[in-house]
Amino acid sequence: MLSPHAAECYQFPLFHEVHLDDQRLLNTIEGEWFEILHSLPWENYRVHAARYYDALYDFNVSQREASEDREEATAETKEEARQRLLFDRTTMQTSDTVPQILYKGKEIEVKPSTVDPMTLSPGVVPARFAGRQPKCFFGLFKSFQGTVLMGFPAEPEQVHLLLTSNPSFARVCGFSPKEKDKSWQYATHQIPSLRKLEQFDQVMREAGLWDEIKVSEVKTNLQSGIIEKENELVGDTTHYYAYSSFETVIYEDDKGNAKKKSQSKVTKRCHCNDWSTCSHDWELTDDGAGTIVKSKTKMYWGHKASVIGLPGQGIALDAVAVADAASHDGQTFFPHVQKVFEQYPDLATSINRVLYDSACDDTELKARFKDELDVELKASFNPRRSKPITADLPRGIAKITPYGVPVCIAGYELDYQGIRYEREKFIYEAPRQDDGTSVCVGCPMRDECCNRSTETGRTITVSFDTLPQIDPNDPPMAKRFKAIMRRRPSVERMIKRLKCDLGDDRLSKRGNESFQAYLDKTMIAYHLLIRHSR
Repeated sequence: MLSPHAAECYQFPLFHEVHLDDQRLLNTIEGEWFEILHSLPWENYRVHAARYYDALYDFNVSQREASEDREEATAETKEEARQRLLFDRTTMQTSDTVPQILYKGKEIEVKPSTVDPMTLSPGVVPARFAGRQPKCFFGLFKSFQGTVLMGFPAEPEQVHLLLTSNPSFARVCGFSPKEKDKSWQYATHQIPSLRKLEQFDQVMREAGLWDEIKVSEVKTNLQSGIIEKENELVGDTTHYYAYSSFETVIYEDDKGNAKKKSQSKVTKRCHCNDWSTCSHDWELTDDGAGTIVKSKTKMYWGHKASVIGLPGQGIALDAVAVADAASHDGQTFFPHVQKVFEQYPDLATSINRVLYDSACDDTELKARFKDELDVELKASFNPRRSKPITADLPRGIAKITPYGVPVCIAGYELDYQGIRYEREKFIYEAPRQDDGTSVCVGCPMRDECCNRSTETGRTITVSFDTLPQIDPNDPPMAKRFKAIMRRRPSVERMIKRLKCDLGDDRLSKRGNESFQAYLDKTMIAYHLLIRHSR
């Protein structure tokens, strides 16, 4: 299908075929995916296309020159490899080293491009001296993004299924099906095979192009004003079920005590007949996967992703894989905010507050945000191991919860009113009914609690020493604190759109590299959809 934007070098066809079902999709409410692909500004992806063709050429050359020649390594047993890989994980490193919390792909050397981006357009591929012509980058890119826009995971198997079963989808991507009555002959406009789609995904992943396009899409939406700047960021983590299994590894800690930890199984990527004697390195079958603990009874084996976005508009800005899924959530937020500030410096100047759940309720972490990033960290209050207070309480009060809420003997929770700093006291008042009167007026326990002459209800004070876990400078009972934290759950809706609406929470590939590419492909489609909806 001809794009409405034509390059100067593009030759207009003399005849243009119009399909009725394509026209209906353009006018259908549920056909946003078709409209986005139909009007995709392919000129914006010329540089990425040139980089892809260069990376594809290097990939093909490396495949031809691949050999088994390598330095001889000392053969290690499978159990030795388990222990080595276990202590290499982020969650097993000592405090003397700085652990790599977020996944960072391998450094890619940027070489001068041998393909002129201005010579590329849909259906026009660079010429090579030998071999078949490559499939069109623009068509392959549309295929993967269209799959996500339709709500399916952007994996080669799903892309191939949609291309072969949906003629409108194949046409809008720039491909045509192979016909039975003609002898098979390779052509760049034919629907690519599953192997070719897998190769495209691999080349894009290894060349870092999925991440590069993701950052470009976010910057485009920020610079064009589609995404407005806010003064807050919100973050959280989410898990995806891993496409692997685990084994329990027994090790000794510093004190010599036997410990257990779940870990991905170990394997070798070579094709040697006997792995026990060959010198190739052992590695994890699914690096990055770990046991994600939600509660004492809820544990998942999977990968973990950190998501950051703008709470006011409910737009996700970045999603990155956690290097070890067993890492604590509170460790992921600071490096992720730092990464977002480096990628989008214009946005960083407007942010003065970040929001997170109780995993980041830590005094040292708050100070680090303030000192290094000059932003305020607001986190949901975490009482940790504090217990309800039941002794030495004001008259008529049954207990004070770990969250700093007094409960009277009639079962009413008293409302926080403020602080008397000169006396170091928290002030609480009995709640009001719908008509504005205090619940104490008609309470049957009033004689044991309130003074008989009191008509306005009970008021009490609690000293700072009674609630040492509460910060008097930022009490979580205050209305201002609750109003700020009311915006934090917006990240849950962002995660739902990325994980459920535009994909699947069950992965079909292994390793952090593939998981990060999966997140990047989802984020690209997510921001294409935002641009279309605005």
